[in-house]
Amino acid sequence: MTGPAERELNRLGLFYAVVIRAVVVALCSLISWVTTTPRDVLLTALVIVGFNAWNVFFTVRMLRRRQPWLLAADLAVVAGVCLAQVWTTAPEMQADRVSWVLVATSIIVVAYQFHSSTLVGGVATLVVLAAYLTGGVLAELQDWTFVVPIGSWMVIEAILGRGLYLLVRHGGRAADREFERGEQARRKAAVATARRADEREYLAALHDTASATLLMVGAGVANRPEPWLSEQAARDLEVIEGRTDPADGEVELVLMLRHVVEHVPVRIEWRRQDPAKLPAVVAVALCRGAREALTNVVRHAGVDVAEIAVEHVGGVVRVRIRDHGRGFDPARSGGHGYGVTGSLVERMARLGGQAVVTSAPGQGTEVVLEWPDARA
Repeated sequence: MTGPAERELNRLGLFYAVVIRAVVVALCSLISWVTTTPRDVLLTALVIVGFNAWNVFFTVRMLRRRQPWLLAADLAVVAGVCLAQVWTTAPEMQADRVSWVLVATSIIVVAYQFHSSTLVGGVATLVVLAAYLTGGVLAELQDWTFVVPIGSWMVIEAILGRGLYLLVRHGGRAADREFERGEQARRKAAVATARRADEREYLAALHDTASATLLMVGAGVANRPEPWLSEQAARDLEVIEGRTDPADGEVELVLMLRHVVEHVPVRIEWRRQDPAKLPAVVAVALCRGAREALTNVVRHAGVDVAEIAVEHVGGVVRVRIRDHGRGFDPARSGGHGYGVTGSLVERMARLGGQAVVTSAPGQGTEVVLEWPDARA
């Protein structure tokens, strides 16, 4: 399968081959027409004008779409020009032995190597060479001993042109192979990164739900059967199985947050409730972060009440969770695991937001979850 680099090189090779051929043929034929006196002025004019018109047509059609009949027709036209040397060459060419037809056919056989297969390019070269030698002999430029060596140089030019084309194509294929290896490495890295992100998200969800509930039980928050405990366990299972959180669209943050926090065993005092319709993934992250903060209130603050405020000001959505409990020294907190670091800070960072925890011993704790709303 042809790669992008090889395709681009083939396209450029075709473009330059047919364009340079048209330019060289036009220059050498027109200059020869002006500077020399051919044997038949009228027929020479018809041949040169017709040949250049064909070259323009050939160039346009080749650049649009290569067709097998086009090359066959071109070979017939070039062979006809070679045989027409009996009219188009000037008498002084017998001494110089270099006519515009030789220059034109030389560039044509090289151009063939860039837009045809090896077999077709070789056959086309031999056809053009045979036509040129025959036309040269018929025009009596010189005898065979002089015409053949000069005309045979076309074969060497064609071989060199084919070698250059193969070298360029080999370079294109090498570039495609290197590009494909790089793409495979990037795909593997992207898959690995996505897998790690999924694992971290799943572990964070596990921490926010079942682990948090079990930690509250282990800490003695529920030392006997509680209605809210069984309900919370059922909701935790739904979250872990991915059956509750919306995957796309927009949701109202305050409504979702109220549904989440009403099942936490702590009394909530709402200080502010600004409407905030957010992408579902952002709202889910903010709600889970708020639940994590409330779980820490239950486990560590030593109070049964917490304050929540939802602010949507200046294009920034903030969820504040505040308690007036024991507090702690953030500098002495390890910050490891899926607590403050994993569940709040890292999760908000992945969404382009941030989580700020402010606390001091005896002064309570405030957790601020922020997300910059780019839509604003």
